[in-house]
Formats: sequence, C-alpha cells, structure tokens
Amino acid sequence: MFVANADNARELAEKVREVICEEWQGAGGSLESAVVYERLLKEGVEVPNYQMSAILNAFKVGGLITAPLGPQREEVAVRKHGDLLIRGVSSELCNSSSSS
Repeated sequence: MFVANADNARELAEKVREVICEEWQGAGGSLESAVVYERLLKEGVEVPNYQMSAILNAFKVGGLITAPLGPQREEVAVRKHGDLLIRGVSSELCNSSSSS
C-alpha cells in the first residue's frame, strides 16, 4: 500500500503546482481542480485520497490561488481532487521553485 510521507507529499505538491501553472496559461480565468487531477493521473502521478484537497487548501491559505467557496458537488469529488474552481493564480506560485 502506498503511504504518503512528508517527501511524497512535498513532491505531489510540487507536481500540483507545476500543473496548475501550466494549465492556468490557457485556462481563460478559471481552472477546475478535476482538470489538474486528470493531468496528474495521465502523467502517472499517484494522488492519495484527500491529498489534493489538502494541497489546494494550503495554496489557498497561503494566498497562492483563489478559489471561492462554491457548492461542493459530492464527497467523492472532494476526496479525489478537492472539487475547486480556481479563479486566480498568484505569480508567486508559478515563479517559485522547489529550491526555496
């Protein structure tokens, strides 16, 4: 069984950050967390339950993304990918590198 440890969580957060920044370029003002999730899966990244939700919440709290609280559709979506509609991405998120 895959257990997310601190290193894996950091690595996953970095992948989520990269995908958000790449997808945001052509997103036209909003980006579904489901799109980010699907892309991670396509790239072979394992996303444990609630991990993406936790990462997106951390980005939100840190002011790196804005995602208004909308009606959450279903628990399954939250568990998988956070069920967020990202409305804003800070340049700080996309200009930071994992070396900082």
